Amino acid sequence: MYFLVDLENVHDSGMHGSEYLNSSDHVIIFFSEAAKTLETRYLDNIKNSGAKFEICRLKVVRKNALDFYIVTKAGEIFGTGYTGAVGVITHDTGFLSARDYWADCADPPRKLVLGENFEKVLISANLGDQRTRLLHTITKRADIGNYYSAYQESQRIFRQLEELFAGTEYIPRIAEIKEFMEGSKGKSAKVVYLDTLRHFGRKDGLAVYRQLKAMGK
Repeated sequence: MYFLVDLENVHDSGMHGSEYLNSSDHVIIFFSEAAKTLETRYLDNIKNSGAKFEICRLKVVRKNALDFYIVTKAGEIFGTGYTGAVGVITHDTGFLSARDYWADCADPPRKLVLGENFEKVLISANLGDQRTRLLHTITKRADIGNYYSAYQESQRIFRQLEELFAGTEYIPRIAEIKEFMEGSKGKSAKVVYLDTLRHFGRKDGLAVYRQLKAMGK
C-alpha cells in the first residue's frame, strides 16, 4: 500500500500507527521548510519495517502547494496501472474531492483513502490482512464498567491460584496456568485433563490438573 504523508498538515501526530508498516508498503513524506522534522522513533518505524521510503520537499511556497504535489503523485501512481490502495495522511478535507474522483469518475475506479494517521488509513483501507484485523480488534470500543469487572475477576482468579500453588515449584508459572485455565472454559473434564498433560507434560500436568480440579475448574 502507498502512504502519502502531508507532513505540513499532520506533523508527528500523523505518524501514529507507523509501527504497523511492513515491507510491502511504500511511504512518501511530503514536507516543507515550515515542517521538516519528525521524532526519530517514527522515522525508525519506517526504516525498520522494510517499506520503501521516499521524501518530497516543497520547491516553492504557494497556497496549497503540497496538496497539489500529493494529488499529482496519487495520479502518477494510479497512472502506472497500480490497483491497490493509496492512503493520504492529512486532516485536509480538500482531498475528499480527489477521493470522490477516483471512486466515481475514474475508469476503472481506484481506492484513495484519507486519514489523520497511518492507523486510521489502514483501518479505512480495510485490506483484510493480519494488521488490519489486529487494528480493528484493539481499536474496538469497550464499556469501561464491564471491562473493569472482568479485570477484577481476573485479579481474583490470579490471587486464588497464588494461594493454591503457594509453596510449590509452580508459582513462577501462575500467569501461564491462569491463561491455560481461562482457555479451558466450557471444556469437559476429560478434555481439560488431556490438554493439561499436553501443555505441561505428564508430571507437571498431573500436578497442575489436580490443583485445578481441587479449585473446581
